[in-house]
Amino acid sequence: MKHLALQFSLLAALAGCSGSSSEPPAATADQTAQASAPAQQATATGNSQATVTPPIQGTGRPQHFRFSSKLADSGIDFVQVSGNSPDKPFPAANGTGCGILDVELDGRPDIYFACGAKFPLRPKAPGPRDRLYRNRGDWHFQDISTLAGIGLPGYSCGIAVGDLNSDGFDDVCVTRYGATLCWISQGDGTFLEQAAELGIDSTDWGTSAAIADLNDDGLADIYVCNYGQWNLDDSAFCGDPVRNIRMFCSPTHVPPQPHILYRNSGSGFVDASEESGIRIRQGRGQGVLIADIDADSHPDIYVANDIHPNFLFVRDGNAFAEIGEVSGTAFDHLGQAQAGMGLAIADVDRSGTPDLFVTNYQNEHNALYSNLGNRAFLELGLNMIPEGSLPWVGWGTSLTDFDLDGWPDLIVTNGHTDDNLAELGKEGDYAQPAGLWKNQNGSFVLAGPAGDYFRTTHVGRGLATADFDQDGDTDVVICHQDAAPALLCNDTPTAAQLAGTLSIRLIGSHSHRGALPATLQLQTSPPQTSILHAGGSYQSSSQPLATMVQEDTTAEKMPPLQIRWPDGSETTVDGLSPGKTYTIVQTADGTQEPRLYLCP
Repeated sequence: MKHLALQFSLLAALAGCSGSSSEPPAATADQTAQASAPAQQATATGNSQATVTPPIQGTGRPQHFRFSSKLADSGIDFVQVSGNSPDKPFPAANGTGCGILDVELDGRPDIYFACGAKFPLRPKAPGPRDRLYRNRGDWHFQDISTLAGIGLPGYSCGIAVGDLNSDGFDDVCVTRYGATLCWISQGDGTFLEQAAELGIDSTDWGTSAAIADLNDDGLADIYVCNYGQWNLDDSAFCGDPVRNIRMFCSPTHVPPQPHILYRNSGSGFVDASEESGIRIRQGRGQGVLIADIDADSHPDIYVANDIHPNFLFVRDGNAFAEIGEVSGTAFDHLGQAQAGMGLAIADVDRSGTPDLFVTNYQNEHNALYSNLGNRAFLELGLNMIPEGSLPWVGWGTSLTDFDLDGWPDLIVTNGHTDDNLAELGKEGDYAQPAGLWKNQNGSFVLAGPAGDYFRTTHVGRGLATADFDQDGDTDVVICHQDAAPALLCNDTPTAAQLAGTLSIRLIGSHSHRGALPATLQLQTSPPQTSILHAGGSYQSSSQPLATMVQEDTTAEKMPPLQIRWPDGSETTVDGLSPGKTYTIVQTADGTQEPRLYLCP
């Protein structure tokens, strides 16, 4: 382990640290086909439902958080199309996600929205498409979909972001009901779709995906969750046959499809699912994250499955061993498989080990797997999050320190799958309130509504986090069914709290350039641990930025920061200043002092 004194430079040209960039030509609004879609009846206000029917989460509770909606004046005019119809095509129930990337390396988080389509799919017909928005600063975004060259007809599901070819630019993998797309950055703000040329040629129904180096060779690999075998022509009738009213069938009507691990050969990708050991299990995959869960300096893979046991793949030599059941992460506390959707990871009790969180279906509590060490977990969802999850259907999620007190808080977006429950005489609300929980020393307390968005109901699906305004705290974007997204500015921290934050980006050299997964630990008491992971949430990809806080308000410098890189090497950095954002670059051999750059 190396210890070093801080030496930093202002390097505006460094990737991700530039304070400004040249503006591209103004984009023509990319709305033609999408604006005419029947589902686009909502205005771009961020509220997918105006009427509040169910009780709002945390009413009467202390307002621990404050968020304001920034969508109305942001320039984001995207409205999602789920494909929902009286025929109830199954992919429409699951919806779509979004991803955070930095197209121009200007340090500002940009947003890619996945869009569905109407069934039956018509691949060559005009219709709604994915959209890419460039962050211009000050909560203003520009639709650059046409300029960037992205968007093809079809049903997109999930977004995975990573540097597939180690050229320093973010690439985007889009899972679909159909062939996966890979948009490869050309380094000039444009992208080329090259999935087939790269060997990513599966036509299975992909949901979530994650990009990380899974075999320690310095190259980015891809894990793709597949859901199941379904087609419209053979779709079962579920609902009321007498009145000819359909509802979405149970997932048990959809046989699972095997998941895929694509290994990067340096010149393309090969399907390494069999040799890697991930084909030993099958499940209707919904969420995936990659992190060093067992602290052995190797990447592990956690997968949320829909009414199947969750998977935990840990590295075993050059392959993976599935230990979900024996580790305690496959089932709930009663030993039952749940309808897993979204995933989050954080050290919620500041014990120094990462805990796992899974969102689930209505009348199933959201599961929290407390890490006991030695690859053993205890499911404590009902104990540690006693309120706020059972009535709802949970999807996208994040464990993030929203109030900058050093403890990761929890957000979940909710929404039912069926919009005709009342017509069928069933209980439940299609639009549901999002939930926020404050972490109080390792247990979660349901917080009062944190702004107008949390006082209304929505049909949520994907969720991603990023520091959109670069002020040192974490903001949120949430995807909705057949509606505009939510763009939420975190107004919770005070100016004094923001001045005590430390934000860290990592760039690998001996490790893969994307430096995922990595673990950072600030030597406070107890330690603050930040886990930079690939994937997570639901069909979405968040900004890989670690944010920690100065707990000793009298200290001029932060405590030592320990970094465990994806290749297992460790570095401890001393003398970092609070209120700053640093990019830390690993050296090529992984053994020397890393380079530190202060972002303006």
